This record gives sequence, structure tokens and C-alpha cells, in this order.
Amino acid sequence: MKKLLALAAALSCLLSLAGCGGSPEPGTGGADSIPFQENQLYAAAYLGYQETGDLSFYTENYLDGGDLPVHHVSSGDYYLIIPRYEDMTVQLYQNDIQTGDPVLFYEEPACRPFLIQCNVSDIFPDVTIRLTRQGETAEFSPFLSLENGKPEFGDRGLDITR
Repeated sequence: MKKLLALAAALSCLLSLAGCGGSPEPGTGGADSIPFQENQLYAAAYLGYQETGDLSFYTENYLDGGDLPVHHVSSGDYYLIIPRYEDMTVQLYQNDIQTGDPVLFYEEPACRPFLIQCNVSDIFPDVTIRLTRQGETAEFSPFLSLENGKPEFGDRGLDITR
């Protein structure tokens, strides 16, 4: 019986190392440590106005490495966006304050965590983020609530702001 249990454990370990078995791992890098709920497709954190502040908490706990792409839309708030799955497509749109129309300015078929600077105005979110995976889409515009000052990330996101 002990030999059978040892063989099963060794086989499980080998399959794991080979990437076989189980369900797809969420996130990229250390994102699998994020406590996502079933319907959440991304995590997000408010980092600060016109500066990112210290990112060490996020890099130590949720990211695999410190090099993050930065998308500058306007000189406002910084946000960290971490997609739940590596095979998500990301589309970034700049929202026109005059017409309200979104204009696509960035697209990536295999999304990884990124920083975005946006919202020079407190009353108009000037970016829309769209994450898509296997026909499921989450679309949101990060902003700070004028009511309570807390970040708003949409109903499919998890707020991991420190």
C-alpha cells in the first residue's frame, strides 16, 4: 500500500511538472495567490495620483517580476490591472470627453499585468478597459468614487488596493 501511495504521489508530481491535469491556473506569475471569486476576471489596485508609489507589496504578493508595461492616457491616477488568466485579450480605449466615444489605442491577445495612468478629471473616466476570454467579456473604467473616495473597478473585478 505504501508503494502504491508513493507511486501515485510521484506520478502526480510528474504530471504537475509537465503541466498536465487539473484546471487551468489563474493569473500570470504570482496572480494565482489572488483570492478571486468565481465571476471575477481581474484584480485592480489604485496606486496614487501622478505617481505609482511603492509597488513592492504587489510585486512580492501578486506579480512575477517588476517590469510592468505602463499605458499613459492622461496625467491622472495610476492603477495596476492584473488579468486572472494568461490567455485573456486586453483592449484599451481612450474615451473622448466631447463625444463620449471610445477610441481603441492598444490591444494585446495574451494580456499580462500592466499599469495605466488615466483620469485627469474627477468627473470623467477617460479610459475603458476590456478583457475577454473564451467569449466572456469584462469592461470597466477605473475611477475614484466622488461619494467616498474609494476606487471603483466594475462588478467583475477584485479590489486589491492596499
